[in-house]
Amino acid sequence: MRRELIWVIVIGISFGLIIAFGVWRINSSLNGSKPNGPVATPSSVNPEEEFKITLTTPENDDVVTISPITVSGITKPLTWIVASGEQGDYILQSDEKGIFTQDVNLEPGVNRIGITAFDPKGAQSVQKVLVVYSSVFQLNTIAPSAPQGSATGDTAIMEKVAEKVAAALDRPKAYLGVVTDITNTTIEIKSPESQIEQIAIGASGIAVVNTKGTTSKIVKLTDIAIGDFIVAMGYVNGDSVLKAQRILITDPLENTSLSLSIGKVTKTTVRSLTVADAINGEETIVTPGKNTLIAAFADGKTTSIKIAAIKADDIVIYVTDTSGTSPVIRSIFDI
Repeated sequence: MRRELIWVIVIGISFGLIIAFGVWRINSSLNGSKPNGPVATPSSVNPEEEFKITLTTPENDDVVTISPITVSGITKPLTWIVASGEQGDYILQSDEKGIFTQDVNLEPGVNRIGITAFDPKGAQSVQKVLVVYSSVFQLNTIAPSAPQGSATGDTAIMEKVAEKVAAALDRPKAYLGVVTDITNTTIEIKSPESQIEQIAIGASGIAVVNTKGTTSKIVKLTDIAIGDFIVAMGYVNGDSVLKAQRILITDPLENTSLSLSIGKVTKTTVRSLTVADAINGEETIVTPGKNTLIAAFADGKTTSIKIAAIKADDIVIYVTDTSGTSPVIRSIFDI
């Protein structure tokens, strides 16, 4: 009995040593794999926020009846922003919250607006929007909804959703593209983005205007032919079909290409500036033309200046139109 007790004690001690040795090996392995520096955790990682622009107004393909239009949105705080419309460029700066707003003049018909923001290192963020300006387009009159008493909970939420849906459907839109098919009630077009869109023409009173050439003239619906480029304005129903009120037969959109750059002036002459790019330091000679806008921006105000007013070490933003055979400087902003 005594011998059996001794064996039990020996076996217990052996198991204890084995377990202790195993724990020691595991701890050694874990300690040896730890990095010397602090371990990054999700809460300690602080990646740089993405540099982008979010437009609040206008929306793409909006139809507007008043010029200028207010372009507004949000980006990084205190960044330089250039708004480029069909008629020219505008310089502004976002506020401490990143909010910006700018009135942009429109031309009759299709207007493409580009918004370019620059961060302090010269990186760019670009957002584009297309709107159609027609001063004679007849807007729908939206009757205010009657108060629904003391609606609460799910009922109140449903009412708000219904109001937003109704407001979206009552926002005039434009479909534009090349006509691919025509029936008595619909026109099918292929948009510049190669999307097939349907336009309802069954209603009466649709105004059709041919704007090709130097003069515009009122024509009939039957004058629209397959292959024409059209801009149809109206209201989109729940099936994404645009119920046309006004249609323009016009020329296809010309390719436009604007290049915007920011940099430091390293040399000036009576006719040009040498500008070192803010990102790569590459120098470019910037020569304005007779129609180039040259302006200084300070304290939220833009003032026209002569090129001689721009000095070495000034920071400038310049806009180049590269659509033609030779690049043209559209605007130079001394900031």
